[in-house]
Amino acid sequence: MKNKNLLILPLVFIGLLTGILTGWFRIGWNLPFVVPSGEHGALMIGSFLGTLIALERSVSFPNKAALLVPVINSLSIIFFIAETPKIAYVFLMLGGLGMCTIYYIIYMKHGGIHILIMLAGAMCYLIGNAVLFSTSFYPNAVMWWIAFLFFTITGERLELSRFVILKNVKLKQNVLLILLALLIAGIFQPFHTWGGAASAISLIGCAIWLLKFDMAKHSLKKPGQSFYSGLMLTTGYIWLIISGILFAAGILFGLFYDASLHAFFLGFVFMMIFAHAPVILPAVLKFKLSPFGKSLYVWYAILNISLIMRILAVFPAATPYKDWAGMINGIAILGFFVNIIAIAVFTKPKDNFSVNKLQSSA
Repeated sequence: MKNKNLLILPLVFIGLLTGILTGWFRIGWNLPFVVPSGEHGALMIGSFLGTLIALERSVSFPNKAALLVPVINSLSIIFFIAETPKIAYVFLMLGGLGMCTIYYIIYMKHGGIHILIMLAGAMCYLIGNAVLFSTSFYPNAVMWWIAFLFFTITGERLELSRFVILKNVKLKQNVLLILLALLIAGIFQPFHTWGGAASAISLIGCAIWLLKFDMAKHSLKKPGQSFYSGLMLTTGYIWLIISGILFAAGILFGLFYDASLHAFFLGFVFMMIFAHAPVILPAVLKFKLSPFGKSLYVWYAILNISLIMRILAVFPAATPYKDWAGMINGIAILGFFVNIIAIAVFTKPKDNFSVNKLQSSA
């Protein structure tokens, strides 16, 4: 096989599929087979997203030994399925340690505040997995995982938008760093006191920062894939604001745990994945062309509509529809990935876009 990166994809896909199936089970669907339902969060954030992010960084790393990091991280799925979660947590911790090492080497060689932010995110991933290993209590780990994805995505957006932010760069970056630090400070405080409030301010503040300074607004002014990318990103930032609002509301009412987490993980994180996938997948899989098509908008619409349904389920009148909303959430995510792979495989080069041409519009 010419592209060794393809070898890891089956485990990545199994991690995604198992994570979605466990989510369906937890939300109320009786499945005709056994899944490790108690490990839904670790499967989605660790086995799937952790592996995907590690793979994205390691493929461009000069030393190909870095590819061991996503491989080790992805092996966690085998032990989750084998119902030995403690061993799976160890592989996630090793994956987190590997990611920290990769980011540290990159930072020492090239510097850059965006790399430092992503390094902090990898450290949060490692800490979250270690907390889960030591306590087996998901609420203790989930805010560390939120910080991991939040810092990683913010660092990537800062990396891509650094040439757009030309005036008062230091001041704007310092504001962003303060907002990010506020999230970490909030993790160390009881959530239902000012810890939750600090997290809410951080999420909302960073969302506003990104809406103003990220290149997404420039992409919206262009046609084709650039507009698609801008729309996904802008929608994700709006969901980030909604996540912060739900975090704040949860302090007062205590009813928004599921809604706030999925507004973040599905609304914010997966909108970022939808935006970046047509550019990142070619880099990871060595495609020469970007797998973009207007059919991707279908899954964008389905995911957002079903997520709104799920959020509204906090109200008693809409609660009976929560299980259907969760089912459709998973279908939208799976449909997106099947769709984008089909585009990559079956679209002729003359009908597609050059990857290099699109790097600057992501």
